[in-house]
This record gives sequence, C-alpha cells and structure tokens, in this order.
Amino acid sequence: MTFYLLYFAMRVFLPPQEESSVYVWSELTSDAGYSGSYNFQLFAESEKVRAFHHSGVWESRDGKVWKKTGLMDVVKNQGFLDYVEFKGAIYGLGTLEGNIEHFTQTTQIARTSDYARWEILARESNLPRRFFYHPFVFRDKIWIIGGTDKLRTYMDAWNSDDAVHWTKVADSLPFGDRSGQHFLAFRKKLFMIDNDVWTSSDGIHWEQLTTQIADGDIYGNSPIVYDDKIWLIGCSRSGKFSSEVLSSYDGKSWAASRAPWTPRGGTATCIFKKAIIMTGGKYGGQDPSPPTFVYSHDVWALRKK
Repeated sequence: MTFYLLYFAMRVFLPPQEESSVYVWSELTSDAGYSGSYNFQLFAESEKVRAFHHSGVWESRDGKVWKKTGLMDVVKNQGFLDYVEFKGAIYGLGTLEGNIEHFTQTTQIARTSDYARWEILARESNLPRRFFYHPFVFRDKIWIIGGTDKLRTYMDAWNSDDAVHWTKVADSLPFGDRSGQHFLAFRKKLFMIDNDVWTSSDGIHWEQLTTQIADGDIYGNSPIVYDDKIWLIGCSRSGKFSSEVLSSYDGKSWAASRAPWTPRGGTATCIFKKAIIMTGGKYGGQDPSPPTFVYSHDVWALRKK
C-alpha cells in the first residue's frame, strides 16, 4: 500500500520537464501516400490503422506503409462532419457538400464494419441537421452536443443507440452555445475540452474544472487518452500554429511540451499498438497576403519509453 501511494504521488506531481522525458516521438514515414491534408480522422483495431482521408480510406499494418482501399469518404466533407466508431463499426453521420457560404447537407446514416463497402442505414433520419460538432460514444450511445447550422449555435444534447433514431436529452447545457469543442470519456466520466474544461458523469449535469487550459485561445488540437492521461496533440494558440502538446492527469492542470514534428493544426490521432499515432495537419495563413499553407502527410508515433 505504501508503494502504491508513493507511485501515485510521483505520477501526479511529476514536474513537466521530467514527465516529458518519459515519452518519445518517432517518425514512421515522411510520406504516407495520401495527399497532405487536415481535418480527417484515424481509427485503429488490433492489426490495422486506417486513415479516413478526404481522398478515401487508407490502411496500414505498421503506420509506415499505407495502401488505399476501395472505401470512399462517404460524409464528403470532414471539415464540417465527423465519423464515429461505435459497436465495432465506423458510422458516417450525414453528408455535406460545398463550403460555409453554399452547401448541401443530408441526414443520411452510413456504416461500414468490413471496411470494404458502406451500408446505407437511412437515406433520411432525424439526425440534427448541423455541423462543426464532434460526435462521441458514452454509455453505449452516440452523442451529439452543440454544433451550428450557420444561422445559430446550440447548447443542447442528443443521443442514439443505433445512429438512426435520435433523442434530445437536454436543451440548455451550462457551458452554453458551443461548436468545435471535443468530448472524450476518461476515468468513467465525460470531459468537454475547449479553451476551458467541464466534466460530467451522465452527459447532462456538468461541472467546470478550469476556465482556461493555457494562455491564449487554443485550437486545432486532437484530444486523446493515453497512459491514463488526456493529451491534446497539436495545440495552436491565439492564431499561431505550433508543435505543442498539452497533457493532464485530471483535466484541471496541464503540462506543455514540444514535439519534433512541424507546427500544425487539424491533426488526426488514434491509439495503435500501444502508441499515439498522429498524421496530417495544416500550417500557414499567418504571413502577409497572399497567405500560403502547408499540408502534411507524414506519420508519427508517441510511445512511453
């Protein structure tokens, strides 16, 4: 018991500079084969990791060599809509074509469990017709909180146990109208990650843990749980892209570290073979006009030493 308490105390109070030496980044490939891009997603199972890229779905057994599959990007614009992993399958919630000024949106629900074809579960559903939200799984249901429909931003919550039939479970959550915020399950609770952090045991009643994760507004990061911590990969601040990573044992106190990959936002991450896999991202637009952008297609892994 004494050893356990000492070990826990060391983990909680380990200084950031010592903590960073516990983990190491390594580049798996400088070119995964797909085009440089951002705002796409990674999903992994025991033997393969897959990039649900704008050009289609790519897969790899080691993160180094990637092969394009025949599966297309069914949601059509991952800058607006996400895929979600649920009950052993990947679901595409809705479709959106166009840009923020002119777009066409549907409430189609698609699913793939064999990664060879999409099964259309519904051409139309009562999926909330909005975008800039990140669906997540909690208590055996898919959840949607917030988002926008261009005319307004929402503070409500919806969930579904089949991805087709949706129920509104809350109208006015305490953190107010939000879009773009992330949610993840950690230590049997739900965490909302934005510039601030809130936590909930049921998705409806929320408590604020901190009003600000770090100095300046943070954006473009990919939250993920690894080694009993929350990680924010690719934290850009106050309009400037960086290669910063933030991590926390409790969602309240955060430690910053620098990664060896180039500055970027809009990265894709997942856990694969006991490592955080990171790829993609966008950098630029900070210099005088005309703005230039750099889009990445390298792949990196973060492992515990």
